[in-house]
Parts: sequence; structure tokens; C-alpha cells
Amino acid sequence: MTESGELGKSGEELAERYLTKLGYKILAQNFRTKYGEIDIIAKDKKTIVFVEVKTRSGDAYGTPQLAVNFYKQKHLSFAAFSFIKKNSLNSDYRFDIIAICDDKIEHIKNAFAPSGFTI
Repeated sequence: MTESGELGKSGEELAERYLTKLGYKILAQNFRTKYGEIDIIAKDKKTIVFVEVKTRSGDAYGTPQLAVNFYKQKHLSFAAFSFIKKNSLNSDYRFDIIAICDDKIEHIKNAFAPSGFTI
């Protein structure tokens, strides 16, 4: 695995532990569709949360959350729709970003609205 791949994997593991400590129930990790991958799918009380985890070892190239641009949001939205449809879910949902930089976690709830479809 590449250094950036290892950094991403360790960031996802850190995010999963963080969410679990907050009381979230992890439903899936690395959910893959033809549209892309959702890092973590969790449940926060009655809300399904689709989480994109971005990890950086420093901010020389910008903050991690800046990497979740409109293009990425659109692909995450379609992947989330696939998960909802596949599991016949009828719940509230939201998109969060967990940005990790130098082991500091920033959890951005409702980071963006879904793009390209409505449920």
C-alpha cells in the first residue's frame, strides 16, 4: 500500500473510532458502487449519515475538507442513493465530512446537500 493509502486507511480507522465513541452505529465501511465509494455509513439516532473521511499529514496542499469538491459530492450523492435503494431505507440522511490533519479531527455535520437526485 502507498504512503497516502496507509494515511487514508489510518484516518478512516480513527474516524470510525471517533464516531463509535459519539454513539454512532457503524452500518458499513468502504461501500463501493459504480459511482464511487463511501468511506463510512453510520446511524446517528434515526439519521443515516454518509461520511467522507479526508486525511492529510499537513495543510501544505490545503485543508482536507477542500478535497470534497462538487464533483466528489455528486459521486457521493449517487453512491448514497444506491445504498438507500439497495437497503430499502426510508430515513432521514445527511452527508458529513471528517477532516483529519495531524491527528486533529474536525467533524463537519451536514457538510453538503445531495447533488443530482432527490429521494
